Amino acid sequence: MKEIVILSGKGGVGKSSLTAALAHLLTEQGTRLTLADTDVDAPNLHIVLGAEFDRSTPVTASDKAIIDYDKCSRCMRCVDACAFDSIIGDTEPIIINYSCEGCGVCSLVCPDEAVSVTPVENGQINFVTSGAVRVVAGALGIGESSSGRLVDIVKREARQEASLSGSDLLLTDGPPGIGCPVIAALKGADYALLVSEPTPSALSDLQRIAEVVRGFNIPAGAVLNRSDMDTKSANTTRNWLEQNDLPMLGEIPYDPYLAQALARGDLAVKMYPDAPSSLAIKELHKVVEGLLD
Repeated sequence: MKEIVILSGKGGVGKSSLTAALAHLLTEQGTRLTLADTDVDAPNLHIVLGAEFDRSTPVTASDKAIIDYDKCSRCMRCVDACAFDSIIGDTEPIIINYSCEGCGVCSLVCPDEAVSVTPVENGQINFVTSGAVRVVAGALGIGESSSGRLVDIVKREARQEASLSGSDLLLTDGPPGIGCPVIAALKGADYALLVSEPTPSALSDLQRIAEVVRGFNIPAGAVLNRSDMDTKSANTTRNWLEQNDLPMLGEIPYDPYLAQALARGDLAVKMYPDAPSSLAIKELHKVVEGLLD
C-alpha cells in the first residue's frame, strides 16, 4: 500500500477540495483507497465528499490538572505557580481547563498533594463512508492541545482501516502550517503533494513546507491552484520550483464552476466534468496514478 499526503503550508489554497476530487477520480478508475483527514482543528473532508457518518471513538491524548478539594488547604500556591494563568481564585483555586497545558508545576508545589495531572479526553476520531471510500477523520475538542498526538492516532487508525479493506492507497489530507500536526501527518508517507497558489504568502509557505518535507527525505511535487490568477506570481512560483528541483505536477486554473459545486456540497469533477478545473484535475489524477505505479 502506498501513502500520499497532501499538504499546503498555507491554509485556504484548495487542499481539501483537491484531495476529495482526486479520491473520487481514483475510485472511479478502480483504485481502492482510504482517506485520512488530519486537519483535526477544522476537519471538513467529509463535508466536501458528502460522506455518511458511521461511528466515533473518543481519544485521550492530553493531560490536565485536577484538584481534590477534600485534600486542598487553599494555600493558593498553585495559583501563583501557574505560568499559563490557568488556575484562578481568591479563596480557593479553580482550574480553567481550556488553558491548562498539563505541565504539572501545580502538582509539584502543592504541599497537600491535592493536585494531580491525569489524561483527559480531548477529541474524537470519526469514521465516515463516501461510496466505496472509507474516511478516518480526527476532531480536536475546543481549546484542547496535543493535536500532533491526535493526528498520529488518526494515521494509525487509517492505516488499520486501509489494511482491513485491502486499499491500494492511503490518501491523507494534511493540516496547514509546518508544526507538529503536519510532521505527524507526513511521517511514514511515500510521497508529498504540495498545493500552492500564485501569491507571495502562498509561495513563502510553500518554501517552508518544502523544507519540512526535505527533512524527511520524502519525494514531493507541487500543484499550482488558481494558476492564472496572477501571471507574475505564477512565474515566480514556477521558477522557484525549478530551481529547487521540485516538479510541477499540475496547474489548475481559476474556475467559478468549482466554487459553485463546493457551495452545493459537491465536487466540480462530478457536477461539471468538462469545466476547466475538472479537466486539469483529471490530468493531475493521471500523474497520481503514475506515482502509485
